[in-house]
Amino acid sequence: MTSNTLNISRAEIDTDATEQFKTQAKRLRKALAARDVAISHAGSLELLAQSHGFRDWNTAVAMARRNIPTNVSDLGIGKRFAGSYLGHAVTGLIRSVNATPTPGVFRVEVHLDEPVDVVESKRFSGFRQRIAARINEHCEPVLTNGMSGPGLSIDLLLRESPDA
Repeated sequence: MTSNTLNISRAEIDTDATEQFKTQAKRLRKALAARDVAISHAGSLELLAQSHGFRDWNTAVAMARRNIPTNVSDLGIGKRFAGSYLGHAVTGLIRSVNATPTPGVFRVEVHLDEPVDVVESKRFSGFRQRIAARINEHCEPVLTNGMSGPGLSIDLLLRESPDA
C-alpha cells in the first residue's frame, strides 16, 4: 500500500472540470510512447498534475473544480472526501468536525478507505486508517497554534456513490 494514487470513480467528481487534464494526459502518454517510454494512464495523470504545479492528480482535480472552495463549513459527519495525509493521496469518510479553543483551527476525525504507511523506514511500517488532525477554515493542515504544518488536507468533497 505504498501507492500515492487513487481510484476515484467518475460519478464521485465533477468530470467537466477534469476533461481537459485527461485529454492532456492522453497526449502526454502518446508522446512518451513515441519516444519508447512506457507509462501507465495513472502515471501520466500524476505527471501532468505535477507539470502544472500540483502535488498529485487529486489536488489537480480539486483545484480544477474549486470554483466552490472547500471550507470547513462544507464538512459534515458521513461526507466522503479526497485529499492528502503526510504526502499520501487519500480518500475517506469524515467522522467528526469540532472547533478548538484556537480561533480558525478545527479538529477533524476521518476514517480512510485504505490505511497509509506513515513511517519512512525500510525496517518497519506504521499503518494508520483512523486519523485525528487539525485543519484551518480552508481545510488545510495546521498545527495546534494555527500555523501551517504537516498533516491532513481535505482537497475536495466527493459525491456519494450511486450504490451507497
